Amino acid sequence: MKVLLRKNNNGEQEINWICLKEKCPENCCSYFRDRLPNYKSIKGIKHDEIRILPEEVAKFSPKYTKEQKGSHYLKLKKNRSCPFFANGKCNQFDIRPSVCRAYPFYIDLFTGLNIDITCPGIRGGWTRIETIKPALMFLIRCYKKHIEDIEGEF
Repeated sequence: MKVLLRKNNNGEQEINWICLKEKCPENCCSYFRDRLPNYKSIKGIKHDEIRILPEEVAKFSPKYTKEQKGSHYLKLKKNRSCPFFANGKCNQFDIRPSVCRAYPFYIDLFTGLNIDITCPGIRGGWTRIETIKPALMFLIRCYKKHIEDIEGEF
């Protein structure tokens, strides 16, 4: 895959990705599947769970959350879709969990910042990196929590 970054005429970095939001044919929150099939959690946590950070738990009714192995998650529907996904969009968009705000970006141990290449927004247009910084900050919050958990457990 070609590099997805460039500098525009103003010298600003851009990524060849745009969030298609409700127009997305895939829609990142419609259903969850194991996006990292070669990696398994040593604690048995599936990659298709929506983790909620401790400071986010109070935002959601207990009927939509569950605790598993010391962490909180959204309870997915039987079809593995998010409980807040309805009519092609998130009905809790303003309070969605950090992991949702960070998608499709993730941090890889070997290559640093990555993007899920199954996202239909790839090569959909150029977005200034400055505008995705909030998503990256949510991504960092998620990883910091994982690091804290690992440091506390081992």
